[in-house]
Amino acid sequence: MTAQTFDAGVLEMAPRLRAFLRRRVRDDATADDLTQETLLKVYRSRASLRDGTRLEAWLYRVARTTLIDHYRRQKPTEELPPALAAESRDEVAAMRAAMAASMRRFLAELPEAYREPVRLAELEGLPLAKIALRMNLSLTAVKSRVRRGRLMLKAKLQACCRFEFDRLGQVIGWERRQLLCCE
Repeated sequence: MTAQTFDAGVLEMAPRLRAFLRRRVRDDATADDLTQETLLKVYRSRASLRDGTRLEAWLYRVARTTLIDHYRRQKPTEELPPALAAESRDEVAAMRAAMAASMRRFLAELPEAYREPVRLAELEGLPLAKIALRMNLSLTAVKSRVRRGRLMLKAKLQACCRFEFDRLGQVIGWERRQLLCCE
């Protein structure tokens, strides 16, 4: 693709790119800024366009990444209400201690076939292959028992308490369902 063909194609697409960006931002000024940023990126990286027949798709991809970068750069403008503030370290430590005590109690209630493999995997941190050797079982059997044991523990914990998780799966809050559990 020649430089003149490239320039003509980009200039022809510029109004459509601006409209594309405008539909995704709050105001005209932001759309103009993002269009300018997109065009700057396009001209700086024109050598990365491998197939001149795919110019339009390439331009939209650059516009999308520019838009994503824009939203990633934005910071929250409002303070979080105090009710949503992070829990103190003492609260987190108390929650973890209660969960650990409940886990040990529920682990003791598991059938023996599941109790020992889960204990070795979770509390001692042994790899499943070493557990298989220690218990004289196949690796498949150990994997199955640990998985089933974990599911049993999870069911017991969820029957006892209601948990809240963050987007990474970490426990961020809990509430007792039964009076004498999670202690």
